[in-house]
Amino acid sequence: GFGPRMEVMNFSKEDSARLYAGAKAQGASPFSAMTYASVKACDEILKQRPQVICQQASLQTEHYPVPDSTTRDLVGDWLFGPVQYVPKTYTLADAEAAYQEMKKDIVEIGPMTQKTIWAKAYGILNNGAAMFEALPTYADDTHIMDRCIFMNNYGVRDSTVPLVWHWNAPMWWGVNTINVNGKTTTMVGSMLWGQEVVAAMRDHMEGTLREIMAH
Repeated sequence: GFGPRMEVMNFSKEDSARLYAGAKAQGASPFSAMTYASVKACDEILKQRPQVICQQASLQTEHYPVPDSTTRDLVGDWLFGPVQYVPKTYTLADAEAAYQEMKKDIVEIGPMTQKTIWAKAYGILNNGAAMFEALPTYADDTHIMDRCIFMNNYGVRDSTVPLVWHWNAPMWWGVNTINVNGKTTTMVGSMLWGQEVVAAMRDHMEGTLREIMAH
């Protein structure tokens, strides 16, 4: 039935460092390692090729700096979804190239970024973290319930309290990952696939990421 099914994938500090180093040795970042592993799992477990990856991104520091402030940025709304298109062949190098293209486009406010800003600003629902992208009237190619990977990478964070961090947007396939206190904690999920399929997808992704660690 239609409903959230989610699984977690937590790495130790040691494995997190190995993932970073293994990706770097192949000219890639943890972000592109995750997108590559996600597409590969969709290909080999679901037998379906994702068409797009919605790369949820904050535009605060790139576009709305407050003068003389190092900790705050002024922004009316912060989260947008630049779209990465998935080609017929998708290698780790392809994933990294797409990630670098997104970062460059955000800095330059390029066509990818302009489109996602316009789609949110002029949408029927034009605020919040994700639901604005779910409406059929959303004017970008983020069809989140049809062959779209909904990707969130929150980067590296530090906390005074030892913890793991989990949150997921289970659309067609959702991936939410963050490195907290040196540990990479990830949650994956779907509104469409049963628990066994989601678990198999998680296991496949972990296998791919551990292959990257081996480098």
